[in-house]
Amino acid sequence: MNLQEFVKFIICLLFLHLNGFMINGKRVERGVLDWISSRFRPCGGCLCGRSNRNSARFLGGETTYSHEFPWLVNVHVKSENQVSGALINDRYIITAASQLEGATAPEIKVSLGAYDRCHIDVSSVNTSIDSIIMYPEFVKETYAHDLALIRLSRPIKFEKRISPVCLPNPNSTYLGQVGTLLGWTETQSEEKSACLPRKIGLPILSAKECIKSGVESKNYHDDSGCMGVLGTKSIICNNDVGTSVNYRSYAGVYDLIGLLSNNNNCEKDSKKTAVFTRLGPHLHWILQNTKDACYCSK
Repeated sequence: MNLQEFVKFIICLLFLHLNGFMINGKRVERGVLDWISSRFRPCGGCLCGRSNRNSARFLGGETTYSHEFPWLVNVHVKSENQVSGALINDRYIITAASQLEGATAPEIKVSLGAYDRCHIDVSSVNTSIDSIIMYPEFVKETYAHDLALIRLSRPIKFEKRISPVCLPNPNSTYLGQVGTLLGWTETQSEEKSACLPRKIGLPILSAKECIKSGVESKNYHDDSGCMGVLGTKSIICNNDVGTSVNYRSYAGVYDLIGLLSNNNNCEKDSKKTAVFTRLGPHLHWILQNTKDACYCSK
């Protein structure tokens, strides 16, 4: 192999590495952890995005089984507000920036492995946090780029009840797939958030479909995603902000593809689809700010 052929070979490898390849006419994308593994410390021996229950994709909603999704985190803000978050590695939780605005690290506590947040949950691990990293371009007036990282005061040891979700594939929009909302979401009959976490399966829609449902264009940003069933009553409410949007692969592995923003409501006659902030466009920011953490592999 001469030098010119060698250079072509390297270029082809880089192209496949970053853009994926085709198998039987279907595009196969590399997971984000495949291309960061050489630059970030792996945890070793652990897998991300594994639930504690084998279940198929679904549409609709139901209460989860106890610790079915071990990356769910209950975030306590100023002892007044409780927000859903997701564990992404051994040191960081990601949630909505709009819910942490004005709070300091001592005012935030997190419960890992939490399930029932209305009663004393002896199975959860409560810990303090070291710092809050707000997304630098978060806009509180429109809730654009509604993301924040929470750095735990110490690394977490993974176990059956506590393990991270996978980050999304960098080149995938997941358009047309079924997204799974995971968190302590409220229902229309409740005046406050639920005691037990729920899972809700909804189709991921295009921007055009989202605007068609009644979502104002000013509330749909370049990093927004949309999910729901067109023409049906809204079921996602303001209290659901921070709830994680996940995608379950055919292998049963969950990717965290977004977080519900603070633009959603379930008013009486509303038929708006739900808007969430996609993580894909912000992977560089996430990875740059979590270099001291270790990641599990897919």
